[in-house]
Amino acid sequence: MPATKTELLQKENKPARMDKNYSSNNFEINNMASDIVVGLDIGTTKVATIIGYLNNRGRIEILGHGKSASKGVEFGLILNLLKAQESIKTSVQLAASHAHMDSVNSVYAGIAARHIRSLSCKHYIFRTNHNALITQEELDSMKEDVENIALQPDQQIITIIPQKYVIEDSADGASHESLDPVGEIGSKITGIYQIITGNIQEIKKIHTCISNVNIKTEELILEPIASGLSCLTEDEKQRGVALIDIGGGTTDMVIFQHGHPKFCKVIPFAGSVITKDIASVCNIPEDTAEELKINHGSCIPEKSSATRVSTILRPNGQPPLKITDEQLAKIIYARVHKYILGFVKKELEASGCMKMLQNGFGIVLTGGGAKLRHLVELCQYELGLNARVALPGIGFADSLSNELKQPIYSTALGLLKYGIEKETKGFQISESSEGEKQTYPEDDDNDDDGEKPTGLGNLLDQLKKTIKLFFEQIS
Repeated sequence: MPATKTELLQKENKPARMDKNYSSNNFEINNMASDIVVGLDIGTTKVATIIGYLNNRGRIEILGHGKSASKGVEFGLILNLLKAQESIKTSVQLAASHAHMDSVNSVYAGIAARHIRSLSCKHYIFRTNHNALITQEELDSMKEDVENIALQPDQQIITIIPQKYVIEDSADGASHESLDPVGEIGSKITGIYQIITGNIQEIKKIHTCISNVNIKTEELILEPIASGLSCLTEDEKQRGVALIDIGGGTTDMVIFQHGHPKFCKVIPFAGSVITKDIASVCNIPEDTAEELKINHGSCIPEKSSATRVSTILRPNGQPPLKITDEQLAKIIYARVHKYILGFVKKELEASGCMKMLQNGFGIVLTGGGAKLRHLVELCQYELGLNARVALPGIGFADSLSNELKQPIYSTALGLLKYGIEKETKGFQISESSEGEKQTYPEDDDNDDDGEKPTGLGNLLDQLKKTIKLFFEQIS
């Protein structure tokens, strides 16, 4: 039998390293700068587990990964705990096997569902010595005070995001805003925070499912923040960017500026809404609708073929369905326009960040739904911002496989990176040549009838007039 990865590592004759995620310490890995960390993404369509560590060059190496179909989860909510924990168990076991580990003991898990809420909070302190430099300890203490804010009985804080600080000087009464006031002076500090909360019972369900497979939850992390860690460069996060992660059950968004999250929102519509609509309109099973969407779907009908026809067998003796790519695209456009980009636009406007995004890097799309053909172009038109689809990999070594370097793994990779950053307590993860931003390539247009598309604005105006008629015809 060929030597396993573990056996090969043991032959390095380096001192063994104790690690909480190994069931024994009869392991060693060369060039480790961190313990082994595990990220767990419990999604609506899949459960992904990724195991890795930080090497001594400051980049993340992957030891193993596993993916299973997600059962018992809808719109990010765990509805059936037995089915959900079985999906978690399968995913984790696959990842552990891939990494030649006996078991996984703890994970950093993601959270994002329709129960997620956000609220704004203002908190201030008066300083006895206004000439003393403001310290990080003061800001941390203020944040701890905010953690004790009164919430609705069914809500629990997931994360607190400092938005900005206002520093006042008692000498002249002047005040100014600051994003990082450490090292400044003043008599009063006012902090403005965004508080992300979730339903207590839904949070308990996640902990219970993970605990029931004998794994400890180190921390629950808001998924769009995790995705941002794997997809966005520091330059993007400094100048301003909105990450839109379109998953199966939710569309998660986070806006970064000056290197930190500024605004977060979870929208309870995503790829599964499109799939369900195709299934309903065409009267076909959802798995068939999903396959049709992936293989032939687009969100711009005019850029889809009006002559290429897909023939779909239907159950219960119904006649086969014949649908062109253009007709399919009309169904998809209706849902993307109304339920995904429509809500994204509403939240972007509510955030007050549109001008900043226009002057910054605009929109970065990721998640499995971001691979929908022509989504970038539609996003740019409807939101009025530059857009690209990001592949995860910021801070990861060149050895990151093409399989993992896909939008569907942005959250899982980000959860892994979050855990490593926390456990290494500030060890700098490199974003040099092995972690440059990458963009998912748009498929070529395939207008088989040879017609040239007209302006996108004209197209959308026409669609809004004809979409209702189309639904009546195809049903």
